[in-house]
Amino acid sequence: MKPLKSPKPGDLFYIPALNSSDETGFVIARYIELIPPALGHLVEVFAKFYTQIPVSMSEVDTSKRRCRPIYCSMLFTEIPRWKILFSDPNYKKVSSGYDEIQFAFESEIWVGGVSKPATEQQLNNIEPSICWRMHHIIFRVIAHLRGALSDAEPMDYEKLPPDLRIDSTIASERVNKAALSAQALFAAHKKWAPNPVGVPIFLPTRLPSDGPALTG
Repeated sequence: MKPLKSPKPGDLFYIPALNSSDETGFVIARYIELIPPALGHLVEVFAKFYTQIPVSMSEVDTSKRRCRPIYCSMLFTEIPRWKILFSDPNYKKVSSGYDEIQFAFESEIWVGGVSKPATEQQLNNIEPSICWRMHHIIFRVIAHLRGALSDAEPMDYEKLPPDLRIDSTIASERVNKAALSAQALFAAHKKWAPNPVGVPIFLPTRLPSDGPALTG
């Protein structure tokens, strides 16, 4: 497990979240690529909500997305830096349905890495080309988990109820709660190493109360 810095295609990382019952946990996302020249980092966010840290990549459910793929900044200025849980050196973009990923620009549509002119009608119902700030992704994931947005629809800020919007104090408190709870969970996580018969041995690490909070 390492900080989410300079990720590689196929890296799996966590995103703090709260489910519809306000239970703290996280979802897992996969890094796809950096989109040149400066559109952002392309990632996909998976649907399963976790309260326990998976111990192997086989425990990560990548069968369904929580939302459409998005661009993000990978800059952690408002919240603690997340962590990469697993790396997959065998990852191929086809695993993410790369050729079918779409984004709407002002008069163009981006499809699988290629931009071409598009009409307003063709851009309807396509994910907008927003480069998400990292803590704003938590807002979005929580909105999906609470049912304000379906997993298959593009971001539509006007559909969000007031308490799920970025300018809402309640929504901001949820995001802070999710971010700090995930930080504590991963700080307290026990490192493991295989014993001679391949069963994980858990080695205790310092709990968050034993030292300063992690800031990434």
